[in-house]
Amino acid sequence: MNRFVERVEPYFLSEDPFVQRYAIEMLEGSYLVDGDTFLTGLKAHDRGQVSVYSSPILPYLMYMPLNEEGMEEVVNRLNSLSKKDADVLFYIQLVANADTELLISYRNEVKPFIDEEQLKKIAKLPTLKEEELFMELAGVMHYLDTNGYDQVYFDYGKRIVHELVKQGKIESWEVQIKEDELGDFNLVYTVYMAGEIREESVIPQLVNLFKDEEAEDLLLEEVANALVKIGTDQVVREVEKVALYGNTYFYTLDVLGRIKSPEAEQALLRLFDQTDDLTAKTLIADYLCQQLSAEAIPKIEALIEEGYDENMLCLEESLYVNCVMNGIDLPKLPQWKSLIEEVEKHSLEEQPLLVTQPVQTEDKGGRNDPCPCGSGKKYKKCCL
Repeated sequence: MNRFVERVEPYFLSEDPFVQRYAIEMLEGSYLVDGDTFLTGLKAHDRGQVSVYSSPILPYLMYMPLNEEGMEEVVNRLNSLSKKDADVLFYIQLVANADTELLISYRNEVKPFIDEEQLKKIAKLPTLKEEELFMELAGVMHYLDTNGYDQVYFDYGKRIVHELVKQGKIESWEVQIKEDELGDFNLVYTVYMAGEIREESVIPQLVNLFKDEEAEDLLLEEVANALVKIGTDQVVREVEKVALYGNTYFYTLDVLGRIKSPEAEQALLRLFDQTDDLTAKTLIADYLCQQLSAEAIPKIEALIEEGYDENMLCLEESLYVNCVMNGIDLPKLPQWKSLIEEVEKHSLEEQPLLVTQPVQTEDKGGRNDPCPCGSGKKYKKCCL
């Protein structure tokens, strides 16, 4: 188990709801967790709320991979729960996200929950030859370029790439980042390939995409994901150079926050001192807390006193959890916890009635718009 994960995972079972929630969020998108981490999260879910301020656990487990034990557990729960149970949708999504090999192994068990035609397409992937896999991927890209973004097709394309990587069919020379393909899904999948094979030679080209003002969110998300997967010191150095460029700092800082390394922590500390942009400074402060940076604590405490961008997040919560998990007992900890509770209480009072089924509308808005179901999350992180 990765050392950072080993340090954070026990807090999934914390009796403090804010520590518990932040610990689970801290590992999202780090690509460091394994199936055992998911099982720890499931224990936290089964234990139930530790206080009125507890957050639902299952939505935060969606990014975690399943191992065989996890798949068996999820399938058993699907078979025992009523279709009206609010947890069913999350369990179905966890199954749908499972690795191709697991889906094939549990094909009969998951049939009631996964579209049969889609399951057949997935099951045949390991039997296809290299040329057939590339042809299948070309068909997916043509469909997406012609019809626009479709989550099911997009994820199927990723499965094809994963199968090519597993079979050792993607060579380094095939991963070429061409900015003249900016609006094509070919570039998106090439970026995804770079992350899957951890191709370090294209790090400068990947980072350069952050400077292109015409790049769409989907591409930038995949660039960020690929760089986090590669995760080397070179990635940190190159990203730091463009980290405060234009509006793409939402992506560049996210990369540095998700790469859990001393180099990433130091880069964030330098950027914190460099920028005067309050929103960027607030985000950097939060990412430093997600790094469990003890060195950053005095800087963040000072920022809270001076004033930060409260529209972005509750920085007192980030700092509170950082101190707790580092075993640093500052005098203001009780004060910060009381403030967090007030924020949560207000949020619960203001929160709209949540629906348990994804809302089907003709105009769902953009991937980064608030989800129409009313959860408060971005559409891409929720019903999409």
